[in-house]
Amino acid sequence: MGMIRGKRDAGLGGFYMTLLLVDDEFHVRKKLQNKVDWNALGIDVLLEADDGVTGYETALRHRIDILISDIRMPRMSGTEMAEKIRALYPDCVILFLSGYSDKEYLRSAISLHALSYIDKPVSPLQVAEAVKEAVSYCDHMQNSSIFASKIRESRLAGMLCCPKPEQEALLRLLTDCALTPLHFSDSRTILLQLLGPEGIPSGLASEITELFKQSGLRYILGDYRESFLVIHLLSDEGRLVSMLSRSFLHSLLQRISYLLKNQSWFIAVGEIAENIQELYHSYQSAVIALQQNFFLGTNTVSFAGERPADEFHLDDGFCKELLSSIKQKDERECFRLLDLLYKEYQGHPCTLVSVVRENYYLCLSQLFSHCISHHIAFGSASSKQLWDVIASAHTLRELHRVAVNLYQSYFDFIRENQTQLSVSGNIRRLVEQNYQNPSLGLLLLSESLGLSQSYISQLFKQETGSTINQYIISYRIDMASSLLLKTDRKISEIALSCGFPDQNYFAKLFKKCTGMTPTEYRGYI
Repeated sequence: MGMIRGKRDAGLGGFYMTLLLVDDEFHVRKKLQNKVDWNALGIDVLLEADDGVTGYETALRHRIDILISDIRMPRMSGTEMAEKIRALYPDCVILFLSGYSDKEYLRSAISLHALSYIDKPVSPLQVAEAVKEAVSYCDHMQNSSIFASKIRESRLAGMLCCPKPEQEALLRLLTDCALTPLHFSDSRTILLQLLGPEGIPSGLASEITELFKQSGLRYILGDYRESFLVIHLLSDEGRLVSMLSRSFLHSLLQRISYLLKNQSWFIAVGEIAENIQELYHSYQSAVIALQQNFFLGTNTVSFAGERPADEFHLDDGFCKELLSSIKQKDERECFRLLDLLYKEYQGHPCTLVSVVRENYYLCLSQLFSHCISHHIAFGSASSKQLWDVIASAHTLRELHRVAVNLYQSYFDFIRENQTQLSVSGNIRRLVEQNYQNPSLGLLLLSESLGLSQSYISQLFKQETGSTINQYIISYRIDMASSLLLKTDRKISEIALSCGFPDQNYFAKLFKKCTGMTPTEYRGYI
């Protein structure tokens, strides 16, 4: 959500200043929005996001000068997001909010050279002072003669990506760059995204410059970032359409491909704009088209408006079918469903990439949840680690391969450990059937399974993380808890029916497990 606060005071440097506030706590964002006078501090546009993923997506649409972010957030941490935004905007000033002292997070934050660290709970006064310092720093950099030319063009490129740029600042930058609104009678935005860790090669800007000199096109090169490049193409006398033909782009791509021969990239071309006011829509259409590369694959070019506009929505029935197939160990059906999902998304390239990732995450969560609930020791990835693997996939094909590989590894594990899994499952089944028997224990289980006590003890501990006796007690306590709530039977009767011959022993174990006596539990719940 963006809020234009109005024109900055000329005494603050006259530059168009955008601040992004990212925090997963709504009340924190609301408090800072209402209690801080952003316009007085020199902020023209205030943007907000509720997590790191949304924050990064916002930065793809808007140039960010100052970032205020919580450090620890779901889906993507503040430091991860800040690193991605810093790749887009190296001179972006970073301010971190945190109530945590996690060394790993702080180490990452320090490596990003954050200007300030603001402790939670946040003080609007403290935030205002930090923002004031950040604005001052930005103004100093912007007024530096060394960076003036680059900043002017970068500012202009960024401002042209805004829906409603401040007109006075826009006209001033156009004049500084020797341009007028007439140069935008035919214009178009091109987005280049580098997918690897290497970043944009140093010679790419000069190659693009040379190419445009030969073509006679005017252009505005967006901030020359580590992984993202914005190019606004301009023309005189309606020449842009021919210049942005397939043949022209082929020439452009030949030069880019030569420099990026060892990297993966996406290119998206926005719609033609007839004037400067429409260039924002060209940029937005390029952003939308850029996500289509996710479906097309790496080293591809997408044009705005050339793909079907419908989306694919995953229904609950699909997830139920997938979970049922997992439970039945139906390998063929699981892969059939995953392939079906892949083909549906291939045919619906306008589906939000974030939605695609979330649905694949859901498919993998079904698998991992099943393993946890059935004590299958497959995989140890946390939710965050699982999401990081999904987020690292640049294309639909890569994402699908991640899911297929994990499912294949699961079924391979099942086949390799079938004996072990059946033993552990049989132990749980026997406990469920015989928990009322006071004699139920390691000896009885080993005799029933025809296996040694030491073998089943070691195996069960390895598979579940608990001993067999612990599991028996836990199961009996669960059954007793249910009877305490659902019946008015005497505690001594419940103890006996759950395999506890001694009421006092039962009460002692119950309090150890629940923190309450059976009587207290029945009354409290």
